Amino acid sequence: MTLRLVLMRHGQTHSNLRRVIDTRPPGADLTEKGQQQALSAGAELAEMCGPRISEAYCSVAVRTQQTAERVVGAYEGILGLQPGDVPIAVTEGIHEIDLGELEGRDDHAAYEAYMENLAAWLRSDASAQAEGGETYLQLLDRYVPVLDALIADHEGRDTDDHEGRDTDLLVVSHGGAIRTVAAHAASVDPQVALDAYIANCQFVVLEPGGKPFGQWAVRYWAGHDVR
Repeated sequence: MTLRLVLMRHGQTHSNLRRVIDTRPPGADLTEKGQQQALSAGAELAEMCGPRISEAYCSVAVRTQQTAERVVGAYEGILGLQPGDVPIAVTEGIHEIDLGELEGRDDHAAYEAYMENLAAWLRSDASAQAEGGETYLQLLDRYVPVLDALIADHEGRDTDDHEGRDTDLLVVSHGGAIRTVAAHAASVDPQVALDAYIANCQFVVLEPGGKPFGQWAVRYWAGHDVR
């Protein structure tokens, strides 16, 4: 059995549209475009993953819950599954990295500060953080145990439904968190990860392969196959 994690960014929100930094739950709702992006992403997953997706998880932010509902609904419909065949669980710990004093700002200086911090997080700079915000280590400390628990829970099952079956777990989360977590999960070159922007409803596919975090493989990154 091959188990993969599909880490998907939420659809466009009203904060995204206004370029407002919005990292703290519950956060903004999806726009109409964001809702459509989620439906399209469900179709994309149906084509790419086939029936592999068994479960979906989303953060406590409203936007990820709204995205997951639409992604999974489209995915189930295209594959002829019944509503609820792919259960969705709202999950603590996988929300966006907190940007402290930058929260709610829409100015260029705030965006530049965010990008500087992101670059530092990808370089494993443990001191980098917006004032009052989180470091990348604090993000990993709350995010990685969730992924490890999902993997352990799934691999620990011995049922006819899952035994020997290639499976994907969908995790609907946030752009900065996904880039930081995925880069450290698979030891991706920091500059490559910084350049590899994850747009709304794009996703990264990670394959743990029974190895510890940091030694996972990245198979797909926002539109690009990775080998």
